[in-house]
Amino acid sequence: MTFVELNFLIFIAITALVFYICPVKFRWLVLLASSLVFYGIAGVKYFPFIFVTSFSVFLAGRGMGRIYENMDKTIAEGEYDRKEKKALKDAAKKKCKKILVLLLILNVGILAVIKFTRFAVGPLNSLFGLLGADTHFNAAWIIVPLGISYYTFSSLSYLLDVYWKRVDYEKNYARFLLYAIYFPHILQGPIERYGKLGQRLKQELRFDYDRFCKGMQLIVWGFFKKLVIADRIDIFISGVYDDFRHTSGAMFLVAMILDVVYIYADFSGCMDIARGVSQMFGVELDLNFDHPFSAKSVTEFWRRWHMTLGGWFKDYVYYPISTSDLVKNIGKACKKKELPDWLTRSLVTVIPVTVTWVLTGLWHGTGKTYLAWGIYYAFMIFMSVTFGDSFKALGRKLNIKMDTWSFGVFQMIRTTCIFAGGRLLTRPGTLWLSKYALKTTFTDFKVWTLFDGTLYKYGLNEAGFRLAIIAILIFGIISILQLRGVSIRDSIGRQNIVFRWAVYLLAIFAVIIYGIYGPGYDAASFVYMAY
Repeated sequence: MTFVELNFLIFIAITALVFYICPVKFRWLVLLASSLVFYGIAGVKYFPFIFVTSFSVFLAGRGMGRIYENMDKTIAEGEYDRKEKKALKDAAKKKCKKILVLLLILNVGILAVIKFTRFAVGPLNSLFGLLGADTHFNAAWIIVPLGISYYTFSSLSYLLDVYWKRVDYEKNYARFLLYAIYFPHILQGPIERYGKLGQRLKQELRFDYDRFCKGMQLIVWGFFKKLVIADRIDIFISGVYDDFRHTSGAMFLVAMILDVVYIYADFSGCMDIARGVSQMFGVELDLNFDHPFSAKSVTEFWRRWHMTLGGWFKDYVYYPISTSDLVKNIGKACKKKELPDWLTRSLVTVIPVTVTWVLTGLWHGTGKTYLAWGIYYAFMIFMSVTFGDSFKALGRKLNIKMDTWSFGVFQMIRTTCIFAGGRLLTRPGTLWLSKYALKTTFTDFKVWTLFDGTLYKYGLNEAGFRLAIIAILIFGIISILQLRGVSIRDSIGRQNIVFRWAVYLLAIFAVIIYGIYGPGYDAASFVYMAY
């Protein structure tokens, strides 16, 4: 069951009814039961995986928490000097580190085996064929639990935060299970931290009419982006790449541009639905997108796009590596040899940036395309971080006015083009096709195909194309208004009830009438569900 199925809407309605009928103190149990039912509908066979991860992390967190508690109690009850206190703290941390490492190996191992084994099926079958063996593996045999990347990362963030004493350990397994499996964010995130979502789920969840209505508005907006925009233009994009041998460079360019809109509308649409559903229950989920295409650099873009994933890798991968003894020693050696500042900065930046972005690429997918994607962004981030100041200095020498609105627009277009380049590595499906599409764009453009009706030969007719453009313009206008501080939901909420409900009904009917449905369209599938 996914967000855009009718069954999901029925599920939400029943859950909301039961949720608000129950006394406030039991409402978190309704959310837990609903999350278990939601997960069970996806497949009972997935339960062992979520229980192994959640229960092992819960026990490990409780074990580390008690070790720290006993250490604090020992220090408080005794008379120790600073050196002795440090020794006690180091001993406690050493015990906790053993638990941490064991749990990281277990749960990262489960995630890695599930994500990588299915891609080893082909090579293994080829190897057995060369050896003359009759053994044959099928990728369909491998169970891929729903939301494994999301609940694993959320659980491991809790484990690391307990180890670093950023949060108190959870003493109630049911509470922790709710945090791990909370159904609005299990499909595509956001990747929540226990210090935020875990505590929000412990608050008194009371009915609030304004918040409930805003949640519904956000859900409808998410459906609009997903069904009216993303699924519609995906028909054209898929048609272009499926018929690539008869496709001009102009069509490839249009597909590349629309693909940027597609991934944004699809993923942010899912986030809007997830956040809207959660708001209906009085629980706020973290914002995962903050107008990323207004970013003026690639580093800023990734602070605005999939913010919870970027924050996770920054806090739990990038910072630990950049502050590790290895990187510190490299920095000290560079200073000792009096290397130029730019070279020192490059050497201490390249390791954490490369590791972080290669892992980010492998989180998204395990093929060559996603490895190339990770390396691509590692290079872009490295260049931005290392030579950003040098580029600015060069601009000043060339008398380029960087504080003008026109230069700001140029920076946003540049950032969008960099993002489109990253999408070109993964969307076609193979690096060969990515190379072919890029080469054709420059060598066989055929500009006339933009005007001779060729646009409408890839599965999306002229009316559908026009509707897509209108929907994209609405999406863009609303985004610009939001950037200028205009809250569309608040503006609608201040109107008279007749006008408000006229807008709501108009939006709902627009989604129902103009959404993409029917044979051949997998409207229930969000692109990031594969991760």
